[in-house]
Amino acid sequence: MPEGNAGRLAAKANQLYWGTTKAAGRLAEELGISRSKFYGLIEPLSLDLECPDCGELLTFSSRSDREASRGRCPECGAVTQIPEDEVPAAPPPAAEREARLTSAIGERLPLPGNRELWLTAIAGVAIGLLFTGWWRRR
Repeated sequence: MPEGNAGRLAAKANQLYWGTTKAAGRLAEELGISRSKFYGLIEPLSLDLECPDCGELLTFSSRSDREASRGRCPECGAVTQIPEDEVPAAPPPAAEREARLTSAIGERLPLPGNRELWLTAIAGVAIGLLFTGWWRRR
């Protein structure tokens, strides 16, 4: 995979992970990669708060840390409870829907449920052709 595509995939994985509340396994599936590769692409979410021990900027290493308001220092490993008013909010539902409609390389994906609609349409056409062939032979 060219370096540009890998960078876009990593950016998309981070956008989906930090910008939605979907399960990581499902996000990996949507991107067409393994769960372990997906987790390897995820970068900690930086905060504008300094570690009380060493002064380095704190991060959330997972969405669970964000939900529990636990900031972690990448330098010294200290875990700090973040005040509720300084925790970045989880994404609104509209942002989650928009992220779901965009593929790893920025292309718009079909709306959820379109797959079943297309499969049904194709099955209907196939049945129609078979029926027409049978009718003509009669």
